[in-house]
Amino acid sequence: MPRSRPPRAPLATTIAPSATIPAPRVIAVVPTYHPDDEVVRNMRSLSSQVDELVVVDDGTGPGADRVLGLLSTELENTRIIRLERNSGIARALNAGVRAALEDGADFIVNTDQDTDLPAGYVASCLETFARANRVTRVGIVCTDRVNGQPSIPTWYSPEGLGLVPEAIQSGFVISRECLETSGLFDERLVIDCVDTEFCLRVRDHGFRIAVAEDTDIAHALGEMVPFRPFGLTLPHRDGGHLYQYHSPFRQYYIIRNNIDLVFRNVIRRRRWTLAVVKRQIGPTFDAIVSGPKRTKHLVATVVGGVHGLLRIRGPIPPGLLRYLRS
Repeated sequence: MPRSRPPRAPLATTIAPSATIPAPRVIAVVPTYHPDDEVVRNMRSLSSQVDELVVVDDGTGPGADRVLGLLSTELENTRIIRLERNSGIARALNAGVRAALEDGADFIVNTDQDTDLPAGYVASCLETFARANRVTRVGIVCTDRVNGQPSIPTWYSPEGLGLVPEAIQSGFVISRECLETSGLFDERLVIDCVDTEFCLRVRDHGFRIAVAEDTDIAHALGEMVPFRPFGLTLPHRDGGHLYQYHSPFRQYYIIRNNIDLVFRNVIRRRRWTLAVVKRQIGPTFDAIVSGPKRTKHLVATVVGGVHGLLRIRGPIPPGLLRYLRS
């Protein structure tokens, strides 16, 4: 159970006068893939909160020209990086993070293209960093709520900061020290479990993940669909069971990468690995017995499981990808 919350420390005791501390340089990194007009709206809100906005397009090609052109034209502090091929969110994030570090960033904001960080969000995260003392050693600050759903801190620091073991990377504000000490995102995972692995590694290096109190971001968490075993519609008064649908190729990465992380952490984090296994049983069952591509989900689950056990990492094999997307 979470510990009771200690009193919040006054800001005056933790922040030195602004005249003696230069304002930190804050750069946002946003990976995109087939961006649309919603991305432009989200970036308008974010660009005013940071010194520079680095947009990394993950191999969309000419289809992204119009939206990326709008971003370059409308937002003066925007820098566009275009990757030649689609390589996954980990590589796209790392391309942007490297560029931000080279440009002198003290803090880096990570967000997905479909996430809206409201006005004042970055300032709230920086305030959380300012409240933390050196002993707490905060490396990441994340949102308090996602679409109104609150996070529940597992611990509280002596100065009253809520701390969590992991969080989604969209909305992360990461310190330069944390990145330089812990390293960048693991590109071998490609797309799924990237944020979980990063959080675990950050904690292994002695950093904490704090919650920016009272912040709330809008983030697309995926499509929720009704559970229809073998295509059958089950009558139910309240609409029945809904589950989060992922495409078969995403199912491959989810299964493979979760098994990979279990192997990496089973000795040091036995309770965590047990929780991972338990929380994947239901969604895996739903994917295999429900939806329009049950056979492909079964193949993705089996192959992803075998590759996870064999510690095969990197992009999905091209032949398997073609089959799962056909």
